[in-house]
Amino acid sequence: MFRLMRNVHLILGIAFFFYAMLFALSSLTIIYRQWLKPLRESQERTVQVNPESSRTPRALAFELMQNHGLKGELRDTKQEAKEIRFSIVRPGTESTVIYSGSGGEVKIQTHRAGFLETLVSLHTNHGFWHDFVPSNAWSLFSLLGSVGLFFLGATGIYLWFCHDNERLVGAVILALGLIYSLTTLVLSRLA
Repeated sequence: MFRLMRNVHLILGIAFFFYAMLFALSSLTIIYRQWLKPLRESQERTVQVNPESSRTPRALAFELMQNHGLKGELRDTKQEAKEIRFSIVRPGTESTVIYSGSGGEVKIQTHRAGFLETLVSLHTNHGFWHDFVPSNAWSLFSLLGSVGLFFLGATGIYLWFCHDNERLVGAVILALGLIYSLTTLVLSRLA
C-alpha cells in the first residue's frame, strides 16, 4: 500500500504542479495589484448589423459573435427604449457593446488585459454553466485540480504517518498549518 500511495502522490504532484503555481501567481496578482501596473489595451470600432436581428440583447450578441468576431459570454444586459447595452466577456477580454437602435450601427469597445490580469480572470471564474465553452472546460479543469490537490494532501499525510519516528514532528507541523490556514480564512472574511 505504501508503494501505491507513494506513486499516486508523485503522479498527482507532477500533474498538478503547474495548476497550483498558476493559482499561486494569480493570488499574488490579486493581493499586490496596486503595486503592479496592469497592462490594458483598448480598441474601439463601429460595425453595421441587421436591425431585424438586433431586437433583443441576446439576438444582437449572437449576430456579433457569428459575423463580427466577438467571443465570450453575454453579461450585464440593459435595454432602455431603443438602446441596448451589454458586455461580451471571456478571460482577459471584455467587449462593451452599445446599440442605439438607429441605422444598425453598433459601437464596440474592447479591452484586453495582460497576462497577469488574464490569470486573475481565470482564478475568479465561477460555476460550470457558461455560454462560452472554454470557460466550462476551465471550470472542469479547476474541479479536477482541486480534487487532485486534495488527494495529493491526503496521500502525503498517509506517507508521513507511515514513518513512526516522524509522527510527532509531522503532527506539530500539520496542527500549526491548520491553525494558520483557519486563522487566515477567518481574518480574510472579517476584513
